[in-house]
Amino acid sequence: MKIKLLLFLSLLSFFLLVACSDQTFENTHELDYIVATLNGKDITTREIISQFSLTDENIEYYLKQEIVIDEAKNAGATVSKAYIKELKEILYPNAESVEMEKFNVKEADALGLTNDEYFDMWSLIYLERNEYFQTYIKSKFGEPASFEDGEEWGKEIESYINNLYESYIENQKLIIY
Repeated sequence: MKIKLLLFLSLLSFFLLVACSDQTFENTHELDYIVATLNGKDITTREIISQFSLTDENIEYYLKQEIVIDEAKNAGATVSKAYIKELKEILYPNAESVEMEKFNVKEADALGLTNDEYFDMWSLIYLERNEYFQTYIKSKFGEPASFEDGEEWGKEIESYINNLYESYIENQKLIIY
């Protein structure tokens, strides 16, 4: 069941990412632009485009993910590279379900990667980030008791993450430039 849900969420994220891809980068200095600092660690444009197209909405989403991942790691969560590689083989065995010629072409170009290289990088990073995120959410909220409870459960999580994000900004744990 977990694999099916993860596959669904992965494919949904993929389609959202492809649909939002519209930025270009004139030089590599733009890739190294510091977008934010989280607990003293700089977050660059390069890191964000390893997962998302560069829009204000996606930057905020990425930063919220980073906060949750930070919280998960601080709570002791770990994700092994071997598990992520195994998960990648299950979910994206040969990237056959992905139309590589359309997969974040601009981001791949900006990073100097082929579409295949970009997808390989993206999928490993995505799966690792998702595992930390899911581990933290499960530890805080469990799982919905039923399908019908899922919407309320999701709203509770969204509210929690939004409050966490605002708290990090207020306490200057997250500084956005």
